[in-house]
Amino acid sequence: MNPKKFAFTIIEVLISIMLLSFVLIALYKSSDVLRDSNMHLFKHLEKSSHTLKGSKTLYMDLMYADYNISINSDDKIHRLTINNTNHSLYGLSQVKVVWLVYKTDNTLLRIEGGDYHIPLRSEERVEIDVINQNIELFKIYKSKKKDKILAMIKIKNQNPQIFMVQNIALKPPKRQQENNQSKGKSAGKNVYP
Repeated sequence: MNPKKFAFTIIEVLISIMLLSFVLIALYKSSDVLRDSNMHLFKHLEKSSHTLKGSKTLYMDLMYADYNISINSDDKIHRLTINNTNHSLYGLSQVKVVWLVYKTDNTLLRIEGGDYHIPLRSEERVEIDVINQNIELFKIYKSKKKDKILAMIKIKNQNPQIFMVQNIALKPPKRQQENNQSKGKSAGKNVYP
């Protein structure tokens, strides 16, 4: 009688070691590709988050603004003035915000404060944030009904950022009663509500 052997031969062990080494080499290469891909994605997200920070702030300024928004335009650069917004980076309740591009070095600035005028006077207190540099395009457009605003920002060597804010607050219409009272006073009549 021949007893059955349950041991591996040396050839079987060498073949299994060789197969295991092939698998480990493939796993190492795929993890190296994954590491490179993650690093590339991290650099891209870091770069885009820096550029999107300004877009998000501009979007929030417009979303919380009232109807009193004015746009001064040049060829490629616009200046946006929001006379009353609830979106403050410094904890103020009602602020005036001006977005402009400093023409010397094409730097996009956000100026926040109470009641101030451009150019700034020495006694006016404002906060000035540098949003981005190398601005090639900063344009803001209002729709004819003035309830939508389209913003376009282009930074050198980057894709343009374009977004639209809808349902901007409109100037409230004068109430009929106020109109009647003003007409009555001008005609010398007393009008009672």
